[in-house]
Amino acid sequence: MNSCPRARSGATATHRARFAALWSLLLTGLVLAPAPGAQAVPAPTPSTSAAGAPFGVRAGLHGLTTLTGGHFGYALKSGARIEDSAVIYNESDEARTFHVYGADVTHAAGGGLAPAQEGQKMVAVGSWLRLDSAATVTVRPKSRATVRFSLAVPTGTPPGSYLGSLVTALRTPAVGGGVNTETRIARLVELTVPGTTDLQVSLTELEHRPAGGGEEFTVTVRNTGNVLYTFAGTLNITGGGAARTVPLTPTGIYVIPGGSATLTGRWADLPVLGRRTVTASVTATVPGGATKTVNSNTVRLSSFPWLVAALTVAGALALTLLLVMTRKRWRARLRRRAEERRALRALRRELRTGLRTEG
Repeated sequence: MNSCPRARSGATATHRARFAALWSLLLTGLVLAPAPGAQAVPAPTPSTSAAGAPFGVRAGLHGLTTLTGGHFGYALKSGARIEDSAVIYNESDEARTFHVYGADVTHAAGGGLAPAQEGQKMVAVGSWLRLDSAATVTVRPKSRATVRFSLAVPTGTPPGSYLGSLVTALRTPAVGGGVNTETRIARLVELTVPGTTDLQVSLTELEHRPAGGGEEFTVTVRNTGNVLYTFAGTLNITGGGAARTVPLTPTGIYVIPGGSATLTGRWADLPVLGRRTVTASVTATVPGGATKTVNSNTVRLSSFPWLVAALTVAGALALTLLLVMTRKRWRARLRRRAEERRALRALRRELRTGLRTEG
């Protein structure tokens, strides 16, 4: 049997630091993932369920094969096998029956990580993890029980980061016509198969649409390599003077190999006039390791005050029409005055002619 539990070596300390706050408790099926750098919940401290039945889970080899927060961490070669255990604490005043199972870790909608649901087909760590006893464990009041398991890496498994979880679930029966509730604690099982690190990041097309008087941009980052990483992204805007940046969110979340996350950025103060170019830039970081920056396609935006221009043109047309109409009226008035003067002169001539004739 090949096994290599984490020892208190420099390599172990470095590996633990990589995931100091990757996961915390998963209660009632919800993923509660602290941001990098946050304090994880200490493993030995029991958690209180929504049903008022406190229980907790900690690693059997706490401090040797565990990361901060009580999660499991292993470095195993292809074909190797390791044995470990988890301790379930029942802090309630009655016996509790728990269901324990291994699960793959998948990419959650909107980013982040979540354990696969029981009954789903497990293809990685969830299928490599085997319990040494029945999956259902009954723990007496104010007591604890140890669940042993093994993790065997299939021969030929490529190097890289593989994530799974050991899930302990407590189901509370429905009361008074209600619904069943299930409280789960999931401990991350982070496995590294040594080999060449392949940090690969790809971006989809940068898309945009008007939103709230500004412009909203979206781009999806995909992990096409073999290592887990976090990322941070910005929109880089150039043209029309000084360059500027707009942050993309979310940031600092983990993307598993084969996973993806969609980033969004909103440019609120659009210029009134001019042309701008927008490019998304994303930097992926392997915890405690390499970084890689990739850029998206370039989007070109032209800004023009169409409303102001339309109002100006309309005003100019109205003024021109007014001038034309005024000019026509003025000319008509001048013609009438000229005709009146000619008529007056003719009348005067007739009067003078009549006077001479009478004389």
